[in-house]
Amino acid sequence: MSRKKNNIYPAKKMFRDSLPILGAIFLVIVSVAYILFRSWSNKLYYEKWKEYENCGI
Repeated sequence: MSRKKNNIYPAKKMFRDSLPILGAIFLVIVSVAYILFRSWSNKLYYEKWKEYENCGI
């Protein structure tokens, strides 16, 4: 019975072991992309309305 449990293919085991690391790297990349997109979007928004700050509102 213990022979069947240890009979995992090396490629399959390597993929299974590296899956959490790949998931963490994916989350980091998506988070950095979101932060960059939001900062770029906010910069464009403030540049668009910068001329109207002193309109007397």
